[in-house]
This record gives sequence, C-alpha cells and structure tokens, in this order.
Amino acid sequence: MILRAEPARPHDLRGALELLGRSELTDQDVSDGWGHYFVVREDDGRVVGVAGLELHGEDGLLRSVAVDPDYRGQGLGAALVEAVFQRAARVGLRTVYLLTTSARDYFARRGFSDCARAAAPAGIRESWEFRTGCPSTAAFMERAVAQAPRG
Repeated sequence: MILRAEPARPHDLRGALELLGRSELTDQDVSDGWGHYFVVREDDGRVVGVAGLELHGEDGLLRSVAVDPDYRGQGLGAALVEAVFQRAARVGLRTVYLLTTSARDYFARRGFSDCARAAAPAGIRESWEFRTGCPSTAAFMERAVAQAPRG
C-alpha cells in the first residue's frame, strides 16, 4: 500500500491524539481545528502521521506535525506539510508560520526560514501556541504560500 496524506476524518482524531502524545507534542486546540488537519493512515486505519493548519486571518500556523517513528524516512512528514500548504493556498492564506523546539533544520529543508517573533502578525501572536504552548526559545519560522489559481 502507498501511504499518503489525506484530509482527516472525525474517527481519525483519537489515533492522531495518541500519536501526538507519543511524539511529546501537545494536543491543545487540535480537536477545535480538526477540519484543517491531515493524516496518513496504515491499511488497518491506524494513524501514523498527522499535521494541521490553524487559520488566523490571512495567515496560518502549522501545527502538530508528527510521524510514527516506524514510518519516518519515507517522506510522510513532507507529504503532510505539502497537504497543509495546498489547503492554505485554497483558503487564500499568504503565509504559514510555525514554532518548533526540535525540528528547525527539518522545516528549513521544507522551505521555512527563521523569523523574528516580534514580526509575527497579530493573529499568530494571539494563538495559544505562540502565547503559551512553545517556550520563547522555540524557533519561529515562516513560509510564503503560493496562491492557487483562481478558477
């Protein structure tokens, strides 16, 4: 079976939350924004990858990117990030931001660049993750969204 990123469905939430817990990532606000999450499922339906997008005006926040350790190195994380960017383009976002304490180099390879926290747009600054969820030492990064053509 070819594993691929797909829009998350309601029954994927429990498995995604379990994966986030095993990955030592917070599940704060994940269920609230579940409509903008993507998962990778194994044949048996088990969630082995997850990533989400929080919408904050014209900007987004990449959240909760996790891949089960047994499935790493197969490009699943990259596929999840790109699925998030396709959604960001479809909903008309201009930039996607993220905060990370452990994966700065990974996201730099995915086109993100460092950004000063002071330059964060108001909507991002008001997010739980920016205010409380990540320490001030976390890398703050951005990547512009290539807008999808208007049909």
